[in-house]
Amino acid sequence: MNIANISIKRPVFISVVMIVLTILGYVSYGKLAINDMPDADLPYVSVRVTENGATPEAIESKITKKVEDAVQQISGVQNITSTVNSGSSQTVIEFDLSKDGEIAAQEVRDKISSVRGQLPTDADDPVISKFDMSATSIISIAVYGSSNNQEMADFVDNTLKPKLYAVSGVGAINVSGEDTREIHIKLDNNKLQQYGLTSSAVINSIKSDNIDQSTGKVIDGDNEISITTTSKIQKVEDFKNILVSNKNGKEIRVKDIATVEDGIVERTSQAYYQGNPSIGIDIIKQSGSNTVEVAKDVKAALNKVKSSLPKDMKVEVVSDNSTSIQDTVNDVMKTIQQGCILAVIIVFLFLNEWESTLISALSLPISIITTFICLKQMNFSLNTMSLMALSLAVGLLIDDAIVVIENIVRHLHMGKSAIDAAREATSEIGFAVIATTSAVIAVFLPMAMIEGMLGKFFIEFALTIVFSMAISLFVSFTLVPMLSSKMLKEGKKEGKTFIGKFFRWFNDKFDVLAEKYSHLLAFLLHRRLIVLIACAGMFVGSIFIVPVLGFAMMPSTDKGQLTVSADFDAGITLNNAEQKTKQLEEIVKKNPEVQYIYSTVTSGSTSINITLVDKKQRKDSARDIAEKLRTDLKGLPGMEVTVTAPSMGGGGRSSKDVTYDLVGSDREKVQAFAEKIKADMAKDPQASDVGINTSSGRPEVKIDVDRDKAADLGVNASDVANTLTTLFNGSTVTKYDGGTDRYDVKVLLQDDERSNINDLNEIYVSSSSGKLIPITQVTKKVIGTTSSTLHRYNKQAQVELSTNVKGAATGTFQDQYLAKIKSEMPEGVSLSIGGSNGSMQKSMVSMEQNAVLSILFLYLIMAAQFESFVDPIAIMFALPLAIIGAILGLFVCGSQLSMVALIGTIMLMGLVAKNGILLVDAAKERIKKGMPRNEALVQAGLVRLRPIVMTTLAMIFGMIPTALATGAGTEMRKPMAQAIIGGLITSTILTLFVVPIIYTLLDGLKRRFRRVFQKKVSKDSEETNLSL
Repeated sequence: MNIANISIKRPVFISVVMIVLTILGYVSYGKLAINDMPDADLPYVSVRVTENGATPEAIESKITKKVEDAVQQISGVQNITSTVNSGSSQTVIEFDLSKDGEIAAQEVRDKISSVRGQLPTDADDPVISKFDMSATSIISIAVYGSSNNQEMADFVDNTLKPKLYAVSGVGAINVSGEDTREIHIKLDNNKLQQYGLTSSAVINSIKSDNIDQSTGKVIDGDNEISITTTSKIQKVEDFKNILVSNKNGKEIRVKDIATVEDGIVERTSQAYYQGNPSIGIDIIKQSGSNTVEVAKDVKAALNKVKSSLPKDMKVEVVSDNSTSIQDTVNDVMKTIQQGCILAVIIVFLFLNEWESTLISALSLPISIITTFICLKQMNFSLNTMSLMALSLAVGLLIDDAIVVIENIVRHLHMGKSAIDAAREATSEIGFAVIATTSAVIAVFLPMAMIEGMLGKFFIEFALTIVFSMAISLFVSFTLVPMLSSKMLKEGKKEGKTFIGKFFRWFNDKFDVLAEKYSHLLAFLLHRRLIVLIACAGMFVGSIFIVPVLGFAMMPSTDKGQLTVSADFDAGITLNNAEQKTKQLEEIVKKNPEVQYIYSTVTSGSTSINITLVDKKQRKDSARDIAEKLRTDLKGLPGMEVTVTAPSMGGGGRSSKDVTYDLVGSDREKVQAFAEKIKADMAKDPQASDVGINTSSGRPEVKIDVDRDKAADLGVNASDVANTLTTLFNGSTVTKYDGGTDRYDVKVLLQDDERSNINDLNEIYVSSSSGKLIPITQVTKKVIGTTSSTLHRYNKQAQVELSTNVKGAATGTFQDQYLAKIKSEMPEGVSLSIGGSNGSMQKSMVSMEQNAVLSILFLYLIMAAQFESFVDPIAIMFALPLAIIGAILGLFVCGSQLSMVALIGTIMLMGLVAKNGILLVDAAKERIKKGMPRNEALVQAGLVRLRPIVMTTLAMIFGMIPTALATGAGTEMRKPMAQAIIGGLITSTILTLFVVPIIYTLLDGLKRRFRRVFQKKVSKDSEETNLSL
């Protein structure tokens, strides 16, 4: 190999190269962002439109459907999902992943702009934003302690938020639970009737009296002077003196018909920390920023603020995602160190020389550190996926160095000088090492091309391994031969110490094992059918274990956080919801594993975020604690409770284990079918927290206007609606300049006159003649119910049915009910697997296709190495042998089959091929020299047994710390390591026998075809000669 020869001749040059790479790698490592998952730039665009006071049904008809019709025309739209609440509509447009997110957002803006005139005039302007998956809360803060919410709100707005926004990397700050100042003008309905006034007259008077507007300009000589007309209200009390009417010389002012209050916006939610009323602050990081660094700087800013807090006020961090991320990084680095140490011990055990062991060991940190250069250049981060790749690559990275240096040591034992041994051994094994490394790269490179949501995550995993393997190959052909030529000595004396004797004993025993292996292989080469039948039996037997394992798309992770969500009976007040939340909190706090609780309450639901005791200090996993809480919270009246843990890439959807989306044009039919399946599923002991995402039963009063009567009395339907909106919901009529900010001024009825449904009977509306007409004369009340929330998917009604699973594999449970739903589904209802589920299914199909591509690439690389399209088939037959051990590894460790474990199984193909290439390559070399085939295979096995066992044990021991780890985030990494270790054990043992046996069968077929072909050619030649 030329590169090895150059390295041996120019040791200082190669040393400088390695030093430079190490320094650049270290610098790159310091600059890498640390995040939970890879940044996935998903082309999702959100359209939000609000219309105050409108019901979900009205908004769906007037807004949502028009928005959906408009955006559907844009090219590249995959799915449209809408959520309609009282007063708001949000539509999320999912584009093909290949579409640029900025272009998609602009096209949505253009389409929505073109239909703005079709939306209700009183609806706010649509808010269009690009969905950023990484723009989630990284740290949550609670401000509590003071009994004055307004004081806390002023502190948050004027002191805390500016300091937090000054932190580099903070993208947005969301505040909940704070009181916002609002001026209320509360009308007395009896006084309005007494003076013959309407709410619209009051509104017009306030609007016309509180003005501050530019009214033009004048040219005075050379000067241009602007004109401003102002009649601003300077004090809140001044609203009382606004003149509303002057009838018969009697002035009627606001104070005569209303009370003016310096109040707050009506609360729709309330936050609690450890049971104390609080204001919640969620910090959203900028896309691409370092989660750990941003969180660190935010906490530093908070510590500075704490020194100047107002009396009794406290500020605490209630949730910090950076903690689990940093713990994961620390745990991975620890497992990498442990894996390196174990791998090096294995090398030392076999080589029995500290010099050669040191050379192999040096290749590990240099390869890992240099990989950080590639990660930085690709804008990757240190996250769950890239760290998982590094932790699993430890055994792989030392592999090439082991093979090269073992061959150099073998040549040294032949009596060659260190330089000649390094040069000739590297040259001899070079192409085989390139082929083995290329085999692993060939397996992982297609994995970087997986489509769908999963592909966005696994690209960093696959490319991290590809980069590290390529660097490892470079190090093995440069640093290893160079150091070997300088450090290794020929004819080294064996040590006489205890350790030296132990290593001599170990190597003697291994030589005995190698001899027994060669005799066994020679024996089995004459009993090939027995071996093949036994392997086939083991493979079929392992397949029967798969249903026992069960399947889950992704392993559940323990991040030390849980969420208790409760949906309350429709129509309850915020105060009632707060009481029910306190009931839940008291039960949750009794669990000794709970450290903090932070709750957010609305009138319809509550969400309790639970921070658990550190994982190392508690007995149970987050999943076990969640199951206990489900039992404790089961059966509470007036609420439906769900306990969930954060999920990977949930995208805001339900984080329960299993989700089904039912869609159809008839909402009632879809709802009825979902309720039926929900009832059946609730009876299943394996299902818990069964629920659907829609609920009906919220009380509603419809005011139907009698058009004929209204026309006879000169009343407009719009006047009826506007009057009721103002009196019962409130109308913002102007702004009050409070000095530091401008506040809404709202006109509405007094509290005691809008507290009962019968208060509607006391409302009057003005006719065209100015006469006040009782609203009861032109309307009738229809009492019924309405939905709290409506969901739509691809322009159809949608109901999400979801559940958690206990005592069963998630995938098995999901498939069971999938079949049930399909068999019972009525006409007009369909099962959608769009959204994140659809993307996952697309990823699974893509993964299968890329797995086939990996096998094809693997085959072509081996064909190129062996200069034969037949010989690689012997190794391809060994690939299924890895599946036997992978399944057994998962079974023994009690892990489920998941996407992560499947990736590990695919990874095994490259590792199995590596051993097969070394074996077949050595056999072919001996056959070329004239050695009989079977003897060549036996001798190849004898020579290659040591490097194969060394590399396999190094990989196994390098991954053992990952397979047995118990730290943060290990749930994602362990199944892959367990599958690989199990697969390596069975595949290595079986490959040593199966590959030679298959090779003999294929070689026999080649010889038979060659004889038949030669006979045919000879016969044709004879016939030609006779004809002549």
